[in-house]
Amino acid sequence: MQTSEYGLSNWAGAHLNVIALSEPGSSLTPGSKTPLRALATHDSRTARQTDADQYPHVRFRNAPVGRGNRPSPSLTEVLSKDSHSPYDYLDSTMGRPALLGDDLLVVPVFGKIYRSGNRGQVFSLVRFDDQGAVRGPLEGLDLYKDSPFTGFCFTVVADPHRARAFHLNRYGLYAWSADGRLRSRMSTEDKPFKALTHFALLQCTPAGELLLAHRKQNLLLRVPVPENLDGLTAAVEAALKGYGTGRTALKKQCNPVNWHWVDNSAQVHHL
Repeated sequence: MQTSEYGLSNWAGAHLNVIALSEPGSSLTPGSKTPLRALATHDSRTARQTDADQYPHVRFRNAPVGRGNRPSPSLTEVLSKDSHSPYDYLDSTMGRPALLGDDLLVVPVFGKIYRSGNRGQVFSLVRFDDQGAVRGPLEGLDLYKDSPFTGFCFTVVADPHRARAFHLNRYGLYAWSADGRLRSRMSTEDKPFKALTHFALLQCTPAGELLLAHRKQNLLLRVPVPENLDGLTAAVEAALKGYGTGRTALKKQCNPVNWHWVDNSAQVHHL
């Protein structure tokens, strides 16, 4: 999970900066917070922090995370070492972590967003283990051709039961194995997958299905992911074809107004 910190750099208020895990056996109780073990931090610029900015339940080395007591190096520092410029990841943004396995997570980190345009800006999908050691990125993406900044498509989801990760942006749908290898890429320039530009990636279900949401039509599409990722292309193509047929049938039944659906039968329709 992510938790925030105060007193970072020149930012006002709380800023999401710490990735932490709850300890085994811990539980929520009234009036207390579950102890969290910090695995990694995004930014280490903490010169402005005071003791009042610390959360007692977020801990590292048996003490609250704050100032110099934190996992090191930070993700910003790790990524900057391998980047063209040490300033590429300055003021970058950390996305939502996804659990890739029992002892492996993936966290998206995106470079600073500019008003003038961001396609080609740096980003990385970082893998690290439950001890906070970086295990490398999810590989195979081009900073320009596969840029998530178009449309701000920053979500990465994972299936921890089958150890694989997925990302969808305006240029394609991507799938990786737990070792970071890109196993499948479906380009939205290809006719069968053009419709993917209208969907946002929400989550990977426990059953191993990708859950997509249409950006305008207020419908969800479930894509069953085969055990062998080599078959994902055919599964996505079939799901997109089925979406059009299912949507047309549902329109006749529910008569939506401006894509707002009313179903008096209270039944769930699977697309």
